[in-house]
Amino acid sequence: MLCRELLYIAFREARILKRPQATDSDNELKDGLIFLNQQINYWAARNCYAYTTNFQVLKFTPGVHPYLIGPGLTAPNFDVDQRPVNIESASVILDNSTPTTDVPINIRDNAWWAAQSVKNIESNLATDLYYQPSYPNGELWFWPVPNYPYGLRLEMNVFLQEFQSLDQAFIAPQAYQAALTLTLAEELIDIWGTEMPPNLARRAMKARDALQSNNYLAPRISSSDWGTSSKSFGDFNYMTGTVPSA
Repeated sequence: MLCRELLYIAFREARILKRPQATDSDNELKDGLIFLNQQINYWAARNCYAYTTNFQVLKFTPGVHPYLIGPGLTAPNFDVDQRPVNIESASVILDNSTPTTDVPINIRDNAWWAAQSVKNIESNLATDLYYQPSYPNGELWFWPVPNYPYGLRLEMNVFLQEFQSLDQAFIAPQAYQAALTLTLAEELIDIWGTEMPPNLARRAMKARDALQSNNYLAPRISSSDWGTSSKSFGDFNYMTGTVPSA
């Protein structure tokens, strides 16, 4: 499916096109493309619209502090398809050992980074990472600063890419076509001033729910009481002031 075909569906859903196979001018479709990319850009800021994570393998350059990360960058910075909204996980790859071993890096927040009084200390192994989501490129602040060219494995969310032309192919997992066209149709109704079809909002919500429920997985949890006895005891006896013995 091409971008223009995606827009055709949205225009039909929004009642901008009144009959099947009707065509709009490229100028009108280009107007629609602006709002389509606006919708994709909005979704790219929310993790529930990320359809997978990517484990990107990169390489440290000794002494670099910080690393920039984003599209079109050259070494020693990190070239990736999308500037990450956040870093899900990170590991140092001990690629000079047998077998190759990943050593997890702690992902830290800005409060932790602010509390580090010596930020430029160096070591062969980074233990912590503060990600600053600057724009257009993010900044990766490793601590200690790596001084050995180990490998680096970053886990990042993957989102839909914005379209560059009307004839660019649309490739996405299940439910994204419906969610994108129906959500865009809701927006186009306001912009073109057409009448809202009776079931459009319900169908758009249902489509978004389908992909969000796939993207949001229940987090792993743990309990400090795990492994303790589950044997039940009676309640406190307020008449005698005693607790039943085990």
